[in-house]
Amino acid sequence: MPQIVREFETAYNALTGTEEAVVTSVVQLESQDLAQIATHVQNITGAANVRIKTRLDPELIAGFTVQYGRDSSNFIDMSVRKQIAEITSEFEMPSVNLEV
Repeated sequence: MPQIVREFETAYNALTGTEEAVVTSVVQLESQDLAQIATHVQNITGAANVRIKTRLDPELIAGFTVQYGRDSSNFIDMSVRKQIAEITSEFEMPSVNLEV
């Protein structure tokens, strides 16, 4: 049954020019925040409509991520987890060979 629902959603989205986006955050976002995200996705994709689905993930620490596009292939990561990973990678030093 879930596959039938998904196929119906895909057909409906194609007919109505609707882009589906999944917004994941640590806490439930306010409706005005979701509206801003929907507008941003609409501007990026040129879709007539954007339908937001929300998910919660405490591992993001703070911030949010957005997946959209065919097969959720596009990803915007505005999470603190990503920022920490980027800072950590800047401090990682490559191995140095000290053999003479």
